[in-house]
Amino acid sequence: MTAPLAPLLAGWRSQPLPALDSLWAVPARGRAFAVAGLFSQLGETLLVVVPGETEAEELADDLGLFTDQVFAAPAWETLPFEHVSPNTLTMAARAEARHRLAGEPCIVVASVRSVIQRLSPSAVEPITASPGDQTEIELLTRRLADAGYHRTDRVEGRGEMAVRGGIVDVFPAQSNRPVRLDFWGDQVDETRFFSVASQRSEESAPGLVAYPARELRPDETVRREARELVRREAWAA
Repeated sequence: MTAPLAPLLAGWRSQPLPALDSLWAVPARGRAFAVAGLFSQLGETLLVVVPGETEAEELADDLGLFTDQVFAAPAWETLPFEHVSPNTLTMAARAEARHRLAGEPCIVVASVRSVIQRLSPSAVEPITASPGDQTEIELLTRRLADAGYHRTDRVEGRGEMAVRGGIVDVFPAQSNRPVRLDFWGDQVDETRFFSVASQRSEESAPGLVAYPARELRPDETVRREARELVRREAWAA
């Protein structure tokens, strides 16, 4: 879907860019338009850092009026040593933002707290599947499990998956809607959205894009660093 106010950027492009190494004062109400215009002229990825989470959410929403290539990188709602994991959506959104930063030009909006929080060494690439793709159900579910997805009998929330014969239900951790993959042998025959309440299939979906549901996962990199910590800091083991 095209951003509703994207045509307004055509007038911005006719103006010369300010010196990028200088201070650029923009009123709060014009920040989204200014950042979107800068992005349209440069054609390069922008990381926009604002003071707090509320400002980041509002700016990301406003930027969405001018471009559909904007993503938010939220901060954890928890402290590092609390015995509670951050929200699943938060972890997936952070993974998506990191993945987008290394890909096609886009705008990523983050708060100061978000950008100073330590990054996980775990991979952030999404698991994808589209109609016509060849993949074994067992392999797909194993990849989802490695990405932090929890297998259940009935998918009801983000970060869950379920398998029934040749059907795999997945609720992508970064998404608002779950996706149902209908297999024909080892081929994805069809992908559709479905209702969590009724569990009935709805309209067609372009495919599955599932970002990790956990930010830190016990992959080989994490295991290796954990072993090194046990050896080096034996007193804390």
